[in-house]
Amino acid sequence: MIQKNILTNSEGQQLLNESRVESTFSILGYSIKEFLNWWYIKMIVWHLKMLNRVSVLLDDNMSISLLIRNFFLPWHRDYSLIGYVFGILIKLIYLPFAIIAYILMSLLYTFIIGVWILLPPATIFFILRSIFRL
Repeated sequence: MIQKNILTNSEGQQLLNESRVESTFSILGYSIKEFLNWWYIKMIVWHLKMLNRVSVLLDDNMSISLLIRNFFLPWHRDYSLIGYVFGILIKLIYLPFAIIAYILMSLLYTFIIGVWILLPPATIFFILRSIFRL
């Protein structure tokens, strides 16, 4: 088995150029750019997907869309007058609570996304404020 050195070519010349070293500022700039890309683009997309998932889970667990779709169906398929009245009455009582809980949880997660967006500027502001004693 022949081992090849990936740092040299077939003539034995070194392929890596060690004479050019990136400056500290270019490395720092690249790191900041990658952090901002991750924080404001990739994670915002992740949080929006998570908001969609939370929305689907809430709707599925509280059966909001199902109850709205079947609003005028009788309770437990009892096709008597009492089944219809009782079904509509129960749905009228339950749906406002479920919709309010759904809206509150969606607003809470939207607030979390807003905090996520504002966290880096707020951190920089408070660090500068403590340094300069503003």
